[in-house]
Amino acid sequence: MRFRGFTLIELLVVVAIIAILAAILFPVFAQARESARQTVCMSNMKQIGAAMRLYISDYAETWFPTYTRERSPDNPNPYRPWLGYDTRNAAPIGCTYGDMTRPARFPVRTGLVDPYLKSQEVKRCPSMPPEWQLAYAVNSFRGNYYSPYHARNPRAVDSEYSPAAKRMDSSTCLVTPAHDAEVEEPARTLIMWEHGFRVPMCNWLQQADWPERGREWAQGPPRLRQYIDHFNFLHRDGATTLWADGHTKPVWYDQLRRPMFSAQKKIYE
Repeated sequence: MRFRGFTLIELLVVVAIIAILAAILFPVFAQARESARQTVCMSNMKQIGAAMRLYISDYAETWFPTYTRERSPDNPNPYRPWLGYDTRNAAPIGCTYGDMTRPARFPVRTGLVDPYLKSQEVKRCPSMPPEWQLAYAVNSFRGNYYSPYHARNPRAVDSEYSPAAKRMDSSTCLVTPAHDAEVEEPARTLIMWEHGFRVPMCNWLQQADWPERGREWAQGPPRLRQYIDHFNFLHRDGATTLWADGHTKPVWYDQLRRPMFSAQKKIYE
């Protein structure tokens, strides 16, 4: 009995079919992997959120500051952040020390929330670049920070602030946090998100000139590349976020609203 082999045309057809199937399936597999990474990221955020609540309970129902000055016998750097990383791997700029987007060169400076974490690995996102130490930033809107938006809404002057940064003294690098009771709507107060900057805190969008007063819950932030890129969304153009009541969810840039960043909400009515 003679066996007939494949012709060249038949082989090319098979190869073409395999290539088409691969082109269809590979993006699906990539999306599945990214979904898995985002699930891990959300789990990490929930653990950090639980650590935040434990800190608040231990400190008279007061939020942690974004950073503070605190001497340590094993670290000459007086800067202590809310979440720990190597604060000596880069030259300081103002009150900010170190660079969390660069590898650690010295021992990690323990953050204020770190003792409440079961694992230090929860500070990392599987989708972040491998050289980063951290993936997250706490909301750092502060009441004594000027914004062009305040000309539109004078009630917001000195009154819009993050739970972790009610006031800041730039001369002493001391941050005053808010009492937990000041957070009027915890489920609608954004406390932490994915970030790609040298320090784990952000008030970048506080500088933006947002919509007119009375429309803050209706319109998103200005669609300027400098703002969009700064948020550094890691998951399919979206960011995993943590809210003051402890829940997490993915958010897209256009879904952001200015009142989300402030503990006080009545100032936007």
